[in-house]
Amino acid sequence: MRILLTNYRYFVSGGPERYMFNVTDALTARGHEVIPFSVRYTRNRPTPYSMYFVKPLGSEDEVFFREQRFTPPTLWRSISRLFYAVDVEKAVTHVAAEYQPQIAYVLHYLRKLSPSLLVGLKKAGLPIVVRLSDYAMLCSQAHCLRNGVPCELCVRGNLWPSIRYRCVQSSLAASVLNALATWYHRFRHYFDLIDVFVTTNQFMYRMMVSAGFPERRLQCIPTFVDGETFRPNPGFAKDDYIVYAGRLEAIKGIHILLDALALLRRTRPALSLHVKAAGSGDERYSVLLKQNVQRAGLQDMVEFVDELNANELSNLLSKAQLFVVPSLWYENLPNVILESYACGTPVLASDLGSLTECVEDGETGYLFRPGDAGSLAERLEYCLDHPQQVACMAQKARQVAEEVYSPPRHVAMLEELFNELLGRF
Repeated sequence: MRILLTNYRYFVSGGPERYMFNVTDALTARGHEVIPFSVRYTRNRPTPYSMYFVKPLGSEDEVFFREQRFTPPTLWRSISRLFYAVDVEKAVTHVAAEYQPQIAYVLHYLRKLSPSLLVGLKKAGLPIVVRLSDYAMLCSQAHCLRNGVPCELCVRGNLWPSIRYRCVQSSLAASVLNALATWYHRFRHYFDLIDVFVTTNQFMYRMMVSAGFPERRLQCIPTFVDGETFRPNPGFAKDDYIVYAGRLEAIKGIHILLDALALLRRTRPALSLHVKAAGSGDERYSVLLKQNVQRAGLQDMVEFVDELNANELSNLLSKAQLFVVPSLWYENLPNVILESYACGTPVLASDLGSLTECVEDGETGYLFRPGDAGSLAERLEYCLDHPQQVACMAQKARQVAEEVYSPPRHVAMLEELFNELLGRF
C-alpha cells in the first residue's frame, strides 16, 4: 500500500513527530511505501521527497511562533495558511499525481498547512485519515486550557470565549483571526472531507462525540511503543532517582513537581530523593524553573538534562524508580508514558483527561490531583516508603506495554482501517 503521510514538521520536536517516524518505520517494515509531505525546514531529516515540501511561514530556520520575524511575506503566508493556502493544495496535488498514493494519513496540518491540504487530497481521489494529536479541532488554543485550568467553553462549537479570553498567544488579534479561520473552514465544510478521525484514547473520542462528530467517523487506535529499544534492565534493577521527560512548558506542569519536592524537603528533610528532568522548551519558563530550584534550595535534588535520543531516554527511564507526569492539560496519551511502561517504570500522573485512563491507579502507577503539589508529594512519599508495591507495578507496566501498546497491534488496526476505507473508494 502506498501511503501519503503528512505532518507540518519533518523533524522530532515532540510526540507527534516521534510517532510519525516510528509509524513510518513500522509501516515500511510491513511492506508499505510511505511518502512524506511536509514543510521545508533546515532541521528536517533528509528525504528524497523534500523537493515537494512547501515553504514555511518565514525562513527555513524559523519553526516556532516565537522565532518568527514578521516581515510582510511571513505575515501573508501566516494568514493564508490559517485560512486557505493555494500553494499547499497545488503541492500536495502534484505529489499525489507523481507517486499515486492510495490513502492519506494526516497528522498536524492546521495553521502551517491549512485545510487546503484536505482539498488537494480529495481532488486526488484519496481517502483521508486524520490522527488527532491535540484538541485543535475543539479549541483554538489546542489544549483546552485557560489560566492553568482545563476549559471546555468552545468544545461544542461556540468560539466567542476564545476571543473574549484571548486564548491564542494571549493576543486579541490572533484569537480573532483563528476564530474567523475556523468559522470559514466550517462554512466551506472542509472538515467534512475527512473520512475518519483517529483518536489515541477514549477520552479524546468522547470529547469529539460531545462536540457533535458522528461515531462512524471516529476510531480509537492507541499509540504504540518500541519494546525493543525501550525495555527494563535485567531483573528490573533500578537506581535512586525519578524522572520527568518532556517539553519544559507551563502546561506540562513541571513546576508542580518542584513544589512537591520543596514540600518533601520541609516535611522529611532526611528523605533521599533525586529528580532528573530531561527536555527543553520555552526559554523563559526554563529559566524560571532553575531560579525556583535555587530559591527552594533543591540544587542537590534536581538535575536538568538536555533532550535525549531514544537510546539515551531508554537508559534514563529503565533505571528510574518512577516517572512523573504533572501535566495541567488533558494530554493525548504521551509517548513517553508508554516508553516508561516499556522500561518497567511506573508512572505518577495528574488525574485528568487521557492520563486518567492511561495510568491504572495502583496497577501501573498512581494518580494525583492536578496542579496539587501536596497530592503529588503524598504519592511520591508513599511510593518511596513502599518499594515492593512499586516493584510490582513495574512488572505490570511492562506487561501493559507488551500487550496493549505493541507495534504489531497498532499497525494491524491501522491496516484494517486503511483497507476498509479503500474498499469504499
